Amino acid sequence: MNATGWKEKDDRTIAEMQMYMERKRLDAFIPSKATHIAYLMNYWDLIHSIIPWEEMTGFLVVLSGGEAFAVGETGCFAGPDDAQVHPWWLKERINTPRPGRRTLDRLAEKIKGKGLSKARIGIERKWMPLALYEELHFRLPDVEFVEADLLVPQIRFIKTSREQELLRKAANIGLASMDAYMVALRNGADELEANIVRAKKALELGGEWLGGPYRLAWTGGTDETPDWWDEDALRGFKASKLRRWRGLPENLPFLVTHFEARYQWYLSDMAWHQFYGAEPDDGDMLAWGDKKIKYADAKYDFAVLRQAQSEVLNQIKPGMDHLTAKRQVGDYIASHEEFSKHITNYYIHGLGLDVHEEPILTGYVDIPTPLDGAIYYQPGAVVSSEWFTALWTVEEPFVMTAFGWIPLVELRGVTCG
Repeated sequence: MNATGWKEKDDRTIAEMQMYMERKRLDAFIPSKATHIAYLMNYWDLIHSIIPWEEMTGFLVVLSGGEAFAVGETGCFAGPDDAQVHPWWLKERINTPRPGRRTLDRLAEKIKGKGLSKARIGIERKWMPLALYEELHFRLPDVEFVEADLLVPQIRFIKTSREQELLRKAANIGLASMDAYMVALRNGADELEANIVRAKKALELGGEWLGGPYRLAWTGGTDETPDWWDEDALRGFKASKLRRWRGLPENLPFLVTHFEARYQWYLSDMAWHQFYGAEPDDGDMLAWGDKKIKYADAKYDFAVLRQAQSEVLNQIKPGMDHLTAKRQVGDYIASHEEFSKHITNYYIHGLGLDVHEEPILTGYVDIPTPLDGAIYYQPGAVVSSEWFTALWTVEEPFVMTAFGWIPLVELRGVTCG
């Protein structure tokens, strides 16, 4: 295998990073957040990514106008050397034995050797441990470390057409699996049995099970997991924790992130968890905690929520930054009597390896103005649009186009078995 299969993404990523560094007058960029590195490297090794840096670590350094290099335990974040899962623009990998302090020494050596002793280097201040920052500053006292927390989120937020298609496939698998889960519940299955049905349906449709103690994932690649990855990842895995999932095979593929339907796909909390039988009549009274609610009122509340999701999202226009978008959304809800009365909270956030990715708009939290600017909405942006009333929750992925927002997949109701 000579390429990752993500060249479209990798080409765009390096171009965007170079433009950002030029705009901010940075000489280099060193990311720290594990999922950001995983996105850039097309590889995710969860266990090793969270081991303290004193024991083992690695750094990716992207140079402005130069070739990127990696130092340290590079296999932990860029895959094995011979696997070629890292992006084309990572030209040099300097494997450094443990402990992590050796890696820091080698990193400082390399940066100085590139003539960057007094450089401006972008870092992810939100994610770099203070102790690590102090160690870097000790070794590179004349380097100016500059906040660049939004560099990777701005790139990740806009999805290529291929990424959108893979997200769509993941969401459709999630929908069909949830339909199977609900049918099983209505047919008398308990929750564990229904979860097994859901997992089997996901596997059947091309999804891959998040399982095993190592939580390894290959985040790049072609549309199907290559044979070498399955064989390598599954070696010696027969006595796994997956035995507790009754009826599932012992050897299951590891997570491949573009097939994971990570998104919580609710038609509503009540629909998924309480409507195991026929839909009630409008006049029926439903038990809702310690209250009784007429079904007609619950339906109206849900209709308001769905209207709000559609209308409010379309207040966010191409070219708008996330700080302005937050104000627009809040103002629109406040100006609409029914929305103000029914909506209790919302999240409009990016999608990727994290559950909630930047930019995150929420009714609960004000967005601080970041030092390194703002994230801009452009066609190709994909968000999870998540809305709440006192009774309901809905969540749905949307794609921004030049003509407005469209659902990533067609919304479907709950299937009755």
